[in-house]
Amino acid sequence: MGTTAQPDEGTEPYPDLFASPCGYFDGRTSHYTVFRLPAPEDAFDIAAPDNLNNTQGPDAETCQQIVFDSLLAEGFRRADDFVYRADCPDCRQCIPIRIAVPDFKPSKSQRRVLSHNEDITIRITQNPADFITTEKVKLYCAYDRRHNPHETKTSDAGRAELMQMNGVHECASAVEGVRVSYSGTFNMEYRMTSDGNTPGKLIGVGIVDAGADSLSSNYFYYDISPGIMKRSIGTYSILREIDLCRRLGFGWYYLGYWLADCRKMVYKSAYNPHQLFTGGSWQTAEK
Repeated sequence: MGTTAQPDEGTEPYPDLFASPCGYFDGRTSHYTVFRLPAPEDAFDIAAPDNLNNTQGPDAETCQQIVFDSLLAEGFRRADDFVYRADCPDCRQCIPIRIAVPDFKPSKSQRRVLSHNEDITIRITQNPADFITTEKVKLYCAYDRRHNPHETKTSDAGRAELMQMNGVHECASAVEGVRVSYSGTFNMEYRMTSDGNTPGKLIGVGIVDAGADSLSSNYFYYDISPGIMKRSIGTYSILREIDLCRRLGFGWYYLGYWLADCRKMVYKSAYNPHQLFTGGSWQTAEK
C-alpha cells in the first residue's frame, strides 16, 4: 500500500510521521500517517478473492473503492495520490467524523436551508476533463480570497491546486488526456436555475470521493458574494451529499475532521446522529 512519508530523522522528533505546519492552530506542527493510495490494479490484488481474476467478480476500480472504504473507516482521507490521517502525538484535536446515513434526520434549520435553495440545480460529473475548467478555476480563485484576503491567487496556481484536490494528472500523450488518482472521485456542480438555453451561474462545486458503501466530502468551494452567502450554501451542499448517499444506498457519509476548539470546523457536529473516531473506534456522539 506504500510507505509513510519520512521527514529528516535528524530534525523531526517523530520520524515515522509526515510533519507540516498546523492549518488550524498557529505555532503548532501537524503530524500525519501517510500512504500512497493503491492504484486500481493493486487494489484488485488486495480486495479480490484469491480465486477470481479480472473477468470475474468486482473489477479493479470497484476493488479500489472497497479498499478506500476500509481506509475511511480507519480515519483516513484522500489528498491527490495519497491517503492521510492526523496522528499528532501531542494533540488529539482532529477527530474524524461520519454520519450513519439511514439514521440521519435534518434539523428544523437544515430543512429551511433545503427549502430556501430549491432554485439551485445540481449536475454530477465523473469526467476528469470536467473537474478543471476555466469557470471552476475562476470560482476557486475568488473563493480563496475569503481565506487569504491579502493574497491574489493566479489562475495557474488555482488550476494547480484544483488538480491536486481532484487528483487529476495530465498524461504525457495528448490522446490519453488526463487521469485521476482515485476512480471514485466526482464533482457536484451547483448552479442557479437558468432560462433553459444556457447553463446557470456556477455558485459551488463539491469534490466528492465515493467508496463502495460511502461518500467522503473532500472539498467544497463556492461563490462568496453576499447573496450566495445568505443561502448557507455550505450547509446545503452537505445535505445534498447526504441525500445522494441515501439515493445510492450507501451507509456512511464522511465529513473529514471535527475540531471542538476550532470555529470553522465545529459546525460538523450539527448533523445528527454522528459518530467520532476516537481511541481507534467509532463512537456515537451524545447530543
